[in-house]
Amino acid sequence: MLLPVLIGIGRLAGFRREQVQHAFVAVNNELVLAQCRNGRPLKSVLLLMPHCLQDRDCKVKVTHQVQNCKRCGKCSIKDLLELSEKYGAHLAVATGGTIARRIVIDTRPDLIIAVACERDLTSGIQDTTPLPVFGIFNQRPFGPCINTQVALEQVEAVLKSVLPQKRDGSDN
Repeated sequence: MLLPVLIGIGRLAGFRREQVQHAFVAVNNELVLAQCRNGRPLKSVLLLMPHCLQDRDCKVKVTHQVQNCKRCGKCSIKDLLELSEKYGAHLAVATGGTIARRIVIDTRPDLIIAVACERDLTSGIQDTTPLPVFGIFNQRPFGPCINTQVALEQVEAVLKSVLPQKRDGSDN
């Protein structure tokens, strides 16, 4: 309920909707990191990605089984798979909010690191409360929903922050 109120107040103060959404996600992210630092250790982290990260000309469907990716490097799915393996996080790709909610219910993570556009990210954070969601806005150099990109270094920085010990498989 807070975000619509903030957007209304922001408009009165001369801020664009996107500016308020970015501020909302920034504050949320700080709260999530504080909760992770001061709470119990995380057992499971979900990397929840939008399907528009996949190269639009790719013939391989990764939305229901991200491991189908051929790791050709034309999009960031390959790099996200490598990060998920490196840190022991679950990686999922969703086509929309309904599928994303199902993935969250099925995986029951302690933390979600989600990438999406402003509208989807802010609504997703609100929909999953009280589950902590660290949000990262996708980059859209080709416009919305086509070959979007993600700041992989930001994803990895969050993983390092919440999972300080890298998992290499030898300590399990």
